[in-house]
Amino acid sequence: MNCPADTILVLDRCAACGSRDSTPCVSRFNKFVTYERVPDEASMRYDYALCHQCGVVSARRRPSGKRYDWLFDHFEETIGRTSENPVLSSAPLTEATRAQLKRLASLGVFVSDHAGVSRKEHLPALLVDRLANSAHVEIIGSLIPLRGARVLEIRSRLGGLSSALARLYDADCSVMTMFENQQYLIQEVYGMAASCPIDFDDFSIPFDGTFDLIVGKHMFTHAVHPRECLATIRERLRSGGHLYLFSEFVEAEFLDEPHSMFNTLNPFHLQTFNTPSAARALGANGFSPVFCTIVDGHLAGLFRRTDDFPQASERMPDDERKRRERRYRVAADLAVLQMPEPVRARVAAEWDGALERSLANGTAEVASKGRIKVRAPKDAKT
Repeated sequence: MNCPADTILVLDRCAACGSRDSTPCVSRFNKFVTYERVPDEASMRYDYALCHQCGVVSARRRPSGKRYDWLFDHFEETIGRTSENPVLSSAPLTEATRAQLKRLASLGVFVSDHAGVSRKEHLPALLVDRLANSAHVEIIGSLIPLRGARVLEIRSRLGGLSSALARLYDADCSVMTMFENQQYLIQEVYGMAASCPIDFDDFSIPFDGTFDLIVGKHMFTHAVHPRECLATIRERLRSGGHLYLFSEFVEAEFLDEPHSMFNTLNPFHLQTFNTPSAARALGANGFSPVFCTIVDGHLAGLFRRTDDFPQASERMPDDERKRRERRYRVAADLAVLQMPEPVRARVAAEWDGALERSLANGTAEVASKGRIKVRAPKDAKT
């Protein structure tokens, strides 16, 4: 691989709130450590730290510049996904792909099964996107006035959320997409203004003016510079406007379940958190929480742009910090024990200690033929 060797950011403070007070290296590695083939040795090390102020866990070593661009250009390879789904593909849009998508989209969103149309002859993903976003339409529409609102949706997959807001509330919606295929389909199916791509390293909004509502999907998790990203969003919201974040990855995925922390923290997952720490981090950046919940295992939160900013942010309580430090130690040990055999040598220095601690606290056992079996911590739920 020819990944650029430079432009690794090394942070001495929390990426989300700027505090220097933290517990370092609650996880040294990201998902690259589990791959047999990696861009380079440095790509595996992110040195995630737990901020004692807001509570967000963020990578203190993170790619930027040309290095980040290279990883994004190799998106599927970077996250370990192989997919021929044109909706999810990061490949440039070709004339052949454009013609294929136009044909598949021509039947629209609601293609009934009774019509006998093969799933290869239309795009079921359009309906899946509409249904997947319906919960978020319900939350937003129930909590804030939207009639005639100007809305920006960042990282829209297929326009389902914005199309619903336009239909139900006559909202004026614009969207930003990651990939050209998604941009083309949104323009073709819904006729909405759509831009592409999204720069997670140097985030900007390509549409003019201010918005009543900005919606971001899985953005806080990915932002290379989350404070600058949130500042840009705040500047483009009218006074009293709202930010809705959803599908944001939370730490419960590996703290509450025996899933490998290394697998979950893919190379684009630069921040993780629980709900209170997300609320504190957004508060530190000029957004007051209105409503937060978990939808399909991910954070969904509505925040109002505050006018009295900056102001002192709330600090994570010591008992929460100590509990999360302990749980991250357990999760890091379990991730070591779940390392694939071909690359286990990368965590050889941590193996014996991780096994001893995990056997002692009951999160691991030695099964037949010496196989290590892991289980969720008994006090997983918080």
